[in-house]
Amino acid sequence: MKTARQETPLTAVIEDVIRSSGRTGISADGNELSAIPFHQYMTLCLYHPEFGYYRTGNSRIGREGDFYTSAFIGDVMGVQLASRLSRLAFELFPLDDTIQIVDWGGGTGRLSRQMMDAWYSPNEGAASVDRCGRTFTATIIEGNPEHRKAAERELEPFIRSGKARVIDEREAESLFHSEHPIFVVANELLDAFPVHRIVNKSGKVMEWGVAWEESKRLPVPCLMKEVNPALEEWMDEQGIKLLDGQTIEVNLDGASWASGLAGRLQRSLLILIDYGDEAEELTAPHRMDGTLLCYREHRAHNDPYRDPGEQDLTAHVNFSHIRRSVEGNGGKEIWYGTQKRFLLEAGILEQLSAHSHEDPFHPVVRRNRAIRQLLLSDGMSELFKVQIFVIE
Repeated sequence: MKTARQETPLTAVIEDVIRSSGRTGISADGNELSAIPFHQYMTLCLYHPEFGYYRTGNSRIGREGDFYTSAFIGDVMGVQLASRLSRLAFELFPLDDTIQIVDWGGGTGRLSRQMMDAWYSPNEGAASVDRCGRTFTATIIEGNPEHRKAAERELEPFIRSGKARVIDEREAESLFHSEHPIFVVANELLDAFPVHRIVNKSGKVMEWGVAWEESKRLPVPCLMKEVNPALEEWMDEQGIKLLDGQTIEVNLDGASWASGLAGRLQRSLLILIDYGDEAEELTAPHRMDGTLLCYREHRAHNDPYRDPGEQDLTAHVNFSHIRRSVEGNGGKEIWYGTQKRFLLEAGILEQLSAHSHEDPFHPVVRRNRAIRQLLLSDGMSELFKVQIFVIE
């Protein structure tokens, strides 16, 4: 059932930005209106400093938020990730005894806590993860102030012992001067970058924009009169061919972030975990409308103009694009595949335990249930991909 669009605190900001943009869009009925590119609209919705979805004080993850991540399905993801990172540290950086884990966009700190617990204090029913002689530290980088507070509470024992810290993006510069290898983990971060949306209209590439509907006092979709040249260049570089009427999302910001890390870090790993696919699948004929989705109170829909600033906007990650960008700046892909295959290779089935417990909340029972959910539930473990780069 559709919900009527309503004004929010961000609506007036969007109106002012559109009216003063100096740019023109073409409405569905052919009229020319003041407009902004969809990318700019999505940036306002997610990151406006006062009213943006990720900048307000509300927690966005978990039961009280709008979505879950894999870290909320027991502690299995964190344990398996810790196991894989231990082995990679041993194999790729044999002379380094300290590894800094950087959980970029780490939210409430849950995944980092799971990894640190696995290395230093495994929970009941969980196997201890061999650190392979390494000392692991955790740094969470998080922009949402409420999430930072939650992460500080989550990691409090490790913060006290000097093994963890929580910072915001403005403090990330210190990472580039580390004397130890850095393993950057980005779990569902790339899908949080604002995207451009482009469409093939009778053989011409056009960019989706957002105009202002005065009669309804709400933002509405339109086509920009002019296309961002960077998008046309991207189409040529990637060899993307769209069917007539087909829309796709282009995540230039996410690719630039990943490529920028590859260009600045040394002796490091970049571990990306997100939902998405290769370019060939994302531009297949059955995907005519792109992959943009909105989430609010754990419900998904496809109306990004509803309740601006109060819902999550996201799109599938194009891992072909990420690969080209990172490898073009010195990174080397060493693993890519589904999250399911990643977990199986990390030994997740070894964590299943035979038991005779009748209590469904017993730690062993809950752990077995979490493993099944990660591997089988709704096909998410196939939709999610893991991509790992080594940066030398």
